[in-house]
Amino acid sequence: MVIEASSLMFGTLDRYIGRSILVTSLIVLLTLISLASIFAFIAELDDVGKGSYTLGRAAQYIFLTIPGKAYLLFAPAVLLGSLLGLGALASNSELTVMRAAGISSARIIRAVLITGVGLMLLIALVGETVMPKAEQIAEELRLTALEKRLSVKGSRGLWLKSADRYVNIGTVMPDFTLIDVTVHEFKSNKIVLALRAARARPVGDDWELYDTSLTRFIDNTTLHEQIDSIVWSDFIRRHSVANAENRVKKTNTALVSSDVLKSISVSPESLSAMDLYEQVRYLNDNQLDSRRIELAFWVKVASPLATLVMLMLSLPFVFASQRSGGAGQKIFIGILLGIAYTLLNRLLTQLGLANGLAPLLSALLPLLAFLVVALIGIKRTV
Repeated sequence: MVIEASSLMFGTLDRYIGRSILVTSLIVLLTLISLASIFAFIAELDDVGKGSYTLGRAAQYIFLTIPGKAYLLFAPAVLLGSLLGLGALASNSELTVMRAAGISSARIIRAVLITGVGLMLLIALVGETVMPKAEQIAEELRLTALEKRLSVKGSRGLWLKSADRYVNIGTVMPDFTLIDVTVHEFKSNKIVLALRAARARPVGDDWELYDTSLTRFIDNTTLHEQIDSIVWSDFIRRHSVANAENRVKKTNTALVSSDVLKSISVSPESLSAMDLYEQVRYLNDNQLDSRRIELAFWVKVASPLATLVMLMLSLPFVFASQRSGGAGQKIFIGILLGIAYTLLNRLLTQLGLANGLAPLLSALLPLLAFLVVALIGIKRTV
């Protein structure tokens, strides 16, 4: 009977501490998202009225970017929420009562970490499912409304149209390398040329295509040709029907505009870990530099762990000031720590990449640094 009561008490303790952290973290997160969304909406007002980009479309765009904002702000929000939630328990002497009742500091820390694991899994799920899709839809909505391009982006890649030429791009890498490029050219509603390239690399204002398969349809015959590599401008000068018929008119012969790619490319931070892993594997298989994408991948994997580290970082401040320090002081401490973590995270990851440090180590360095600080603080205050 004693064991059952003890287990019940521990279960109740976990829920009580977890609820205190969850409620305050949620309030802080909603506040931060609201502020970030308001500023982002104000920035979007400059583009309202261009094309079909109305006030409603701008509001839709901001709404779709909320999952991304939540993902980026989650760790600082949990830090602030933990400081406020646990700080409230400390200010009301509830932590003191728990200790007087025989509950050790280690047991309280365990209850906090159990909550942290749940939060970590939640934000990892958002980062893998909701955020990438929402970011893609948001960018598609905005750019289509602004009429910056004529394309459709979906599960089968990006489609672009130029005169009688249709271009499909499977993936746009962060360095603007194009993966799985397919080009179809038509004349009088009949296909006259089909090209598929495994990869296209930007070379100045032009493109170099690799592992290219070319099929030409002439009358009732079909001609196939394999080309290891060819510059796009040379290709259309030799093979394009549209170019041959419009030599004097100087038609737009670019494979795809670099401005279009800049407008549609999604930053690695907005991709899921699975998408980043596929990009890393492709680059490694083709003996290309994959360090930047590897870094983004490991940062993506390590980001949910920041939730646990932020919770641990808040504990020394809570245990050290159970009777002192109001909410204002805790908010100030949380903001400083959140800013310090964000700056150190960006600084160490980029320095590690620039100095040839392994991407995994570059991604983990900020977390390890703050984890060490948290452990030292806990040891001194508990």
